[in-house]
Amino acid sequence: MSTVRAVTILEDGAAAPTGTATITAERFTSPDYMHREAEKLWPRCWLFAGVAQDVAEPGDYFVFDLGPESIIVSCTEDGTVAANYNTCQHRGARIAVNERGAVDAFVCPYHGWTYDLDGTLKHVPDADRFVQGTPCDRLSLKSVRVEVWAGTVWVCMDDDVPPLKDFLDPMIPMIEPFRMEDMVLAVDQTVSLDCNWKAVMDNFGELYHVEHIHPQHETIFDCPAARTELWAGGHNRVLIEGFTVNTRLPIPDEVPASQHLQMKAVGMDPEDYRGRVLDVRRDIQIKKREMGPKLGFNYDRLTDEELSDIVQYNIFPNIVMAIQPEEVWIMRSRPHATDPNKCYWDKFTLRMLPNPDADWSANISFNLSDKPIAAEDMERPEHENFTQDEVIAGKYSMTITVDQDVHLIRDVQKGMHSRGFSEAWLNQDEGRVQHYHDWIDAYMAD
Repeated sequence: MSTVRAVTILEDGAAAPTGTATITAERFTSPDYMHREAEKLWPRCWLFAGVAQDVAEPGDYFVFDLGPESIIVSCTEDGTVAANYNTCQHRGARIAVNERGAVDAFVCPYHGWTYDLDGTLKHVPDADRFVQGTPCDRLSLKSVRVEVWAGTVWVCMDDDVPPLKDFLDPMIPMIEPFRMEDMVLAVDQTVSLDCNWKAVMDNFGELYHVEHIHPQHETIFDCPAARTELWAGGHNRVLIEGFTVNTRLPIPDEVPASQHLQMKAVGMDPEDYRGRVLDVRRDIQIKKREMGPKLGFNYDRLTDEELSDIVQYNIFPNIVMAIQPEEVWIMRSRPHATDPNKCYWDKFTLRMLPNPDADWSANISFNLSDKPIAAEDMERPEHENFTQDEVIAGKYSMTITVDQDVHLIRDVQKGMHSRGFSEAWLNQDEGRVQHYHDWIDAYMAD
């Protein structure tokens, strides 16, 4: 059984909502509920928009789409990051039509209105024909709050929301030791799903389903013994021991094959652990601590447990961040613009690249790179866009675990439409789901 430590005190001293939300089908299927989210939820949260490496140089930009909203994130001439709504102040046309790129200025493709990299209006064709004038203070792009943290870019559409560091509290000091800012984007994927965006978040908010649809986990992770923490603001994290076996299973005499590859990557022989499988986790920690510096990996700010285990942060309202020392998955659920039964699931895979000047004579790579390459020489991966059916057909993969979730999630959405379903009935191991919907209710009620 999972253990839950709930932190439920808000800054103003009031108790956070606990166990109050009734999770009915409406919040997954109703267009009206989706429209209320657009007014009450999304503008009032800090939202992960993308990775900082995509706006590293002046002129670099990317577009962050969320439901009906579109935001341009850009690097200005002085190297700062700016964010503006992607809508021309002339007639409302979208300005940036590509998902990312590099420009000298933003030019509306409709009538040629031109904006500086920070969104300031700089040129209007035939300006003299606007008898009312074209004042820049009124007609520059409408700005959006933006902050950069740990190699990631966040935006907020509400000026009254506290700063990002307050919104992410207490996670920042827990995540920063992993040095995400030193990682590079290795895989960039988006799958279109036939389900509501919250159905995906619920799936990644509990481990109750793992033994049923992720059988491969039972020989490398101990999900039943995972530790869960709930925080004010709707955030939570779960800590899962790795390089071990499910405590509900008999302890095998031999190390399961699922652990062999990573053990060999750090010079460990699975045969040496016959009859002592539970020693692998401790020794993985020791070997990583020993071998990491030889490859240029800096683990000095990480605990031993963080060298072997999985830490997953669910950041309200739509981010799942699964962290290991050498690789981080940032997964994001985005609503469809008009249909509550559809959404987009993004997966950004960030990797710590080994030092190409390190001693590679032992051929130890931690499974990350056969040929060491400097971060500055690594090309940005293409953004893969695909459908749920293409994952099911095996044409695309987001790793076996995420693929298994993708296979199932549309059936959850279909069931929500049945007259035979009224509301979710959760158990203790689904406390993160309850906590999450309690906070959704708190936002929707204000």
